[in-house]
Amino acid sequence: MRPIKSTLAVLAAGGLLAWWAYPAAGSQTAAATPPAPGPDVLNAPPPTAAQLENTGIWQAQPTMVCHSSAYRDGEFLNQGCVYDDQGAQLVTTNWPEHSLTFAYTYPTNPAYRGNAADLVEVRVKPLADATAFRITFNTMTDPDLVGTTIALGNSLLPKQAPHGANTAMPAEKFVTVHGRTGDIVDAATGKTSPIAPTVSIDVARRQVEVRVPHTAYDPGTRTVRVAAAAGLWDRAGNKFLLPQAVADANHPGGALTAGLRPSAYFDVAFRQEPFDSPWRNDNQKTTLASGNISKFYAAVDFAKLAQHTTDNSAVPTSGYIERLYATNSEVAQGRRLPGDAGKPPLGSFTQQNGATLDGEGTPSVQFGWICRDDCVSDLPGRLQRYVAYVPDLPRPADGYASMVWTPGYAQSANDQVGDPGTGALLPAGDRDLFHQVANRPSAPTVVISVDGRGNDNWYYGRSGASVFEALADARRAFGLDPTRTVMSGFSSGAYGANKLALQFPDVFSKAFICDGLNMAPSFPGINGIADTLPVDTATQHEPGSVLTPLLPSRRNQPVMEWAGLPDNYIPYNIPRERANAYIAGAQYDFTFDSWLGASSDHVVMCANATWKVLTDWLGDMRGTQDPFHVTYVRNPAMDDPESGLVGDHAYWLSAIQSRSGDLGTIDVRSHGFGLADAPAAPVVTGAGVATGSTVPVNAYTSERRVKPAPVSAPIANRLDITATNISTVTIDPQQAKVTCDADLNVTTNGPLTVRMLNCPDRTFN
Repeated sequence: MRPIKSTLAVLAAGGLLAWWAYPAAGSQTAAATPPAPGPDVLNAPPPTAAQLENTGIWQAQPTMVCHSSAYRDGEFLNQGCVYDDQGAQLVTTNWPEHSLTFAYTYPTNPAYRGNAADLVEVRVKPLADATAFRITFNTMTDPDLVGTTIALGNSLLPKQAPHGANTAMPAEKFVTVHGRTGDIVDAATGKTSPIAPTVSIDVARRQVEVRVPHTAYDPGTRTVRVAAAAGLWDRAGNKFLLPQAVADANHPGGALTAGLRPSAYFDVAFRQEPFDSPWRNDNQKTTLASGNISKFYAAVDFAKLAQHTTDNSAVPTSGYIERLYATNSEVAQGRRLPGDAGKPPLGSFTQQNGATLDGEGTPSVQFGWICRDDCVSDLPGRLQRYVAYVPDLPRPADGYASMVWTPGYAQSANDQVGDPGTGALLPAGDRDLFHQVANRPSAPTVVISVDGRGNDNWYYGRSGASVFEALADARRAFGLDPTRTVMSGFSSGAYGANKLALQFPDVFSKAFICDGLNMAPSFPGINGIADTLPVDTATQHEPGSVLTPLLPSRRNQPVMEWAGLPDNYIPYNIPRERANAYIAGAQYDFTFDSWLGASSDHVVMCANATWKVLTDWLGDMRGTQDPFHVTYVRNPAMDDPESGLVGDHAYWLSAIQSRSGDLGTIDVRSHGFGLADAPAAPVVTGAGVATGSTVPVNAYTSERRVKPAPVSAPIANRLDITATNISTVTIDPQQAKVTCDADLNVTTNGPLTVRMLNCPDRTFN
């Protein structure tokens, strides 16, 4: 590394400036604007999804809140969720068992896409001579594969749904729809009506419209009980397909989980589900296993519909809210199938698909796998979901602060909800992560827990993009302050939180890393041993996935990290490597806490209601605004351009490219702010004790540096640039508070082109 030398100009500070060449007249590019903070998917217009589109008689906008209902534009609509179509299960499980034990599984025929009976929405609309229903599915390749029961009206006792559904519910009439046909059965007599419903299919929008003539059933202006459930259809037998023990090409599996008389239904509408169940279908599982789904229904007020009454009272606006959102891509419908592109290693585990039975490369028992642009994620569909907790506190003028949480291996977005920890002695109650971070009057915060398209793809490719898509949706839905966004996560999710916060540091004001790995993917328990070998053994590591070299990007992003001493899953040396880097680098504002004893257990540490340690550090959630000194590490190995994840800009630096595709570091200090870095503050060590739920008393040690505020310096039209393996960089002079003809004091180890936005280029050698 050497300063550029030239006889053409000498900077006042004593550094030497290289020669520069102005472009020929007329060669300057048109006026450009600097990129917005973060990846393209964060700043793109809201995506659309075919399932959410209205045509024909349908006009109401969806609620986009799972398991909510509303009256809008003369329609009653019930919003389902996605990927909660797991059928019946007598005994439900939580993490990690729910990644190993399953309820129903779809036939292996790819046409089902492992998701064919997943209800997204059910609508009701009265017409002059019929009642119209619209049923929307998450996946539809062949509408003949699915059967849906609509139960209309009430009865003193539950009635068995027709066509071998093996499920009872109250009804006066059962309307059964499969493909483009259907029938109406009298629930009391079991006789089929000579009047059939009219059925139409919109495969592109994955919608089924059913019209039940008033001559068969007329609700008038009464309040009518309505229920609906979907399963798979046996075309040859003209009945529902029942699960058998193990799925084959033409039959679903999972009968052993569902009791002696398995229900045919995979998904039920009009449900009430607790927020602390994975995928919010535990109530559905056990209720279907009972054979009686009477508890799941809607009382539809047809007088309200006739009057076009608007009633959104059943759509929550605070507390736990589970939102659907449209993403920018759908490489396949439904769930990932074994034959899809980008095979994971043989033996790897993912939440939705369990152990991988086919694969390529070295066999592995790693948690998840890296799924890039050329890979089909576990949950590849266009519609995804996240859980948000919205405080019942006034929204600040600039919007709520926000904290994004990326869960760990096999965890759904719901796994942190009210989690008391295994063997909890003190109930967590409202001391869970959501409540503790959100409900602070001094900093009301929306906490967003994401699914990451399955959360087991290590937040590369579309998995990482979905984090920003969820954040973008939450910003639109809840009115968030974009300058107060904290990135956080647990375990492999903490790896993802670190990765995304370092790739896109200007999005996140702070970062909280709860027992995070340093390389992707991982194998539990031996990360600090096998993962240090020069060749892959039990894991298939992604090239360029090591995080420690990227830490200089955190110059303007305070960080808190938690680690366990000892830790049964993530050996202490892994997070310790980052702690040592923080201590060695004067530019870092960091806190590194080491939990001791029983609370050092990997699972306990980050679900033990010790969140006051975090919230005291979070403060008002603000980080450095408008920095005068920017450092960024360019890592092309982490780019996923088709997914919109290209980390090549930060703050007022953009279009950063490294030479030869390797890591490159750019450091630029602007003298236009009249500021300079203060002398490094010392690292302060300490200890503390926090109360918890699983473990009542929790001791920890702390190492901390609070970065001092910058000091005043003379204002000058000058930039100090130090580049290592960087070929090009663009600087926005307006944000950097300099002009096009600013003096450039450049130190580089090779050719470097510096572009000032909307100014002539300068090239240094």
